[in-house]
Amino acid sequence: MAGSTIDTYYGRYVEGWNDHDPEVVIEAFADGGTISDPATDGALSGDEIKEWVEETTEGFPDVRFEVDRRVADEEAGRLFVEWTMYGTHTGPFGPLPPTGESVELSGVDVITFSDDGITSIDGYFDMAEFKEELGLTFPSVIGQLPKLAVGAAKKAL
Repeated sequence: MAGSTIDTYYGRYVEGWNDHDPEVVIEAFADGGTISDPATDGALSGDEIKEWVEETTEGFPDVRFEVDRRVADEEAGRLFVEWTMYGTHTGPFGPLPPTGESVELSGVDVITFSDDGITSIDGYFDMAEFKEELGLTFPSVIGQLPKLAVGAAKKAL
């Protein structure tokens, strides 16, 4: 597999995230391609990926990813990427109402490719750090309780 193929698909994937365009993200995947990380409930594919991108960009309207380092194994069709995610939690994200907190989260993706696109992304990051930055760990969560309660009440209505 040529390096330009890896660069094309991965570049499209990051561009889709940074432009908040789920369609562009999905276009980077081969049929049946999957993504999983600590924030997903198992491996996602197809429309599930689109919905996940939509949910994430709704919860973090300013989300963006910066690539810190990439290492490609072209013969094996793999790419290893160190990234940093930036965003502010100003919208709903899953069951969480907005906390108003900003995140700067580092992670690693292990990505496999075929000539048709990304076949899998396995993402790794520290979910405890993510929750801490959102103010959702003890004792910080005490300050978030009123927002969480109001958000839960609104969702119940």
